[in-house]
Amino acid sequence: MSQVPAESDMEQLVQAASGYRTTQALYVAAKLGVADYLQDGPKTAEDIARQVVAHPPALFRVLRALAALGFFTQDASNRFGLTTKSRFLLSGSPTSLRAFVIMTGEELYRAAGELLHTVRTGETAFNHLYGMGTWEYLSRNLEAGATFNAAMGQTLQRTENPLDGYDFAGRHVVVDVGGGRGDQIVRILRSNPRTTGILYELPQVASDARTYLKASGVADRCELVTGSAFESIPSGGDVYILSRVLHAWPDDKAAVLLANCRRAITKDGVLLIRDSVLPEGDAPSPGKQLDLTMLFMVGGQERSEPEWRSLLLGSGFRVANISQTRSPLDLVEAKPI
Repeated sequence: MSQVPAESDMEQLVQAASGYRTTQALYVAAKLGVADYLQDGPKTAEDIARQVVAHPPALFRVLRALAALGFFTQDASNRFGLTTKSRFLLSGSPTSLRAFVIMTGEELYRAAGELLHTVRTGETAFNHLYGMGTWEYLSRNLEAGATFNAAMGQTLQRTENPLDGYDFAGRHVVVDVGGGRGDQIVRILRSNPRTTGILYELPQVASDARTYLKASGVADRCELVTGSAFESIPSGGDVYILSRVLHAWPDDKAAVLLANCRRAITKDGVLLIRDSVLPEGDAPSPGKQLDLTMLFMVGGQERSEPEWRSLLLGSGFRVANISQTRSPLDLVEAKPI
């Protein structure tokens, strides 16, 4: 028996298909730093445009559209002000998502526009668009790389993180592989004062990471080591963390990273993987949306529980536990066989 589409279903489809407008409007506001200029009170589009170097009528129309969605206020004098939503666009706020919104509106947005190319050919859209892979692009474009690292730190704060509640008692050395500037290892070391850490990253991240570790007050307990995880990983840790790392790679590349972890880990160690564990069938999951980002940005993938078990087993690990969350990222606990 055929189903008759409801008018609400049609509206949902239209809203979903029209999301590109909101993405770009928020990007414009974030890139120009509009929220920062509204901290001392509402201003007209003309006032804001003078500060951010923009075309006043065009900026007015963007802010009007965002105000209609609750991201700014607009009074009878056409002055725009902050709301609780737009405060997340403030640069200096500890809850800022400005870098995340900028990244979403730039490389992510452009690569998503080439998703059809990926589906037709299997080639990663980002590579097709930029002529190189995401990681090479970020290493060559320092501003984009800095934005990416900041965005990863910001999203770590906003999503439910099962590592925050993990029991590190009795563990001595935590090795964060591909941990960016160190947001994750800093949180762990602050919560576990008797634990030491190793942050392992590519050389181009070292300067940002060194500054962040020092500013966070854990530099004396966290060694910064640079290199490629595809070649080797620092040995001797009894906890290894791969947070948002393996989903960026297809199975063959992910298996290399896991094999290097297996060689480095102590026999009684534990490997903590923070990635999605996708439900089967058509069950809703934010991880399934994130999987599309992996598809067109880096050629990686999110994985189901059977896929995780198979990948880990082939690399010398067994799944000890899986912790599901309400966010796109879950926690897979694995131990060496």
